[in-house]
Amino acid sequence: MRFAPLQVEKRWGGNALKNKLGKKAAPGQEDKVDLESIGESFELYEFGEDHSSPIVNGFLAGNSISDILETYLGDLVGDNIYEYFGNQFPLLIKYLNVEGRLSVQVHPTDEVAAERYDCLGKSEFWYVVDAKPDAKVYMGLNRDSSAAEFYEKCHDGSIVDLMNVYHPKPGDCFYIKAGTVHAAEGGIVIAEIQENSDATLRLYDWGFENNPATRREMHLDEAIDCIDYEKYKASELFRPAAEARGVVCDCRWFTISILPLRERYEADPDKFNSFVLYMCTSGAATLTWDGGKEEIAAGDTVLIPAAMGAYCFTPAPGGANLIEAHIRKIEEDKDEYLEK
Repeated sequence: MRFAPLQVEKRWGGNALKNKLGKKAAPGQEDKVDLESIGESFELYEFGEDHSSPIVNGFLAGNSISDILETYLGDLVGDNIYEYFGNQFPLLIKYLNVEGRLSVQVHPTDEVAAERYDCLGKSEFWYVVDAKPDAKVYMGLNRDSSAAEFYEKCHDGSIVDLMNVYHPKPGDCFYIKAGTVHAAEGGIVIAEIQENSDATLRLYDWGFENNPATRREMHLDEAIDCIDYEKYKASELFRPAAEARGVVCDCRWFTISILPLRERYEADPDKFNSFVLYMCTSGAATLTWDGGKEEIAAGDTVLIPAAMGAYCFTPAPGGANLIEAHIRKIEEDKDEYLEK
């Protein structure tokens, strides 16, 4: 299944997304979105029945992901996944197109998000598609800190001195666990896979929060107990481009592999126990399955239903780069009291 993207203007957005991936506005939105200032392109989203990705191919074209999830249940996402998430599609897939500065922010855990915001938490994965020489990713703290120090540095504008600074290269991978403070700036296109949640807490907005004309809602006070104040574990959470092959992230929320295809790649959803998502970040390939064929190219996202059966990607001359994502079997949390 392929979907029409929903493109959203952001203050920090730019035109790199249009140039690099050839993105187009969703049907009916051509006159509503300035492609020169796109910040986010939602490739697969499900925020309820009235705000859900429309399918653009096959016999289900015109239906939304919400429609087909309510109809096909575990055949779409996998029985184990459906038992856990029900009619909420568990992942949100998008591209970020950062030309200005993304606010310094943090996301809550599932437990905190459920208690305070009645939603999932937000752990996410970033894959750098393209980056200008002056681009920066701010990721986690460069030493152990405290809530008091962090709070003070957000207020005096020196918080970035406490953060790790990466000069990203295409292919770099970041696993952003809930609680990890992060930001980005300066010309970077990111493929993002995350829990299906919009629970974002802004901590510092580069001084824009001090001007009534540019101020956005800030959440430092309510986020202070959501932050991981320990030094960032880069060896566990960051994978440089030179090492980004095969499985690069395996956690309870998603398992992600980077597939630089130069030859046929065959797979079957049965081995994943769930649906499988593919983002093509460069090149092109032909996707074939029993009775069907689909051409994909850079910027495309496709969903393989759990019950679809075996399929195959055949790369075009020059190859293709795919991000593969699924959710491994969800085990019930053990009750420590009953285990005693």
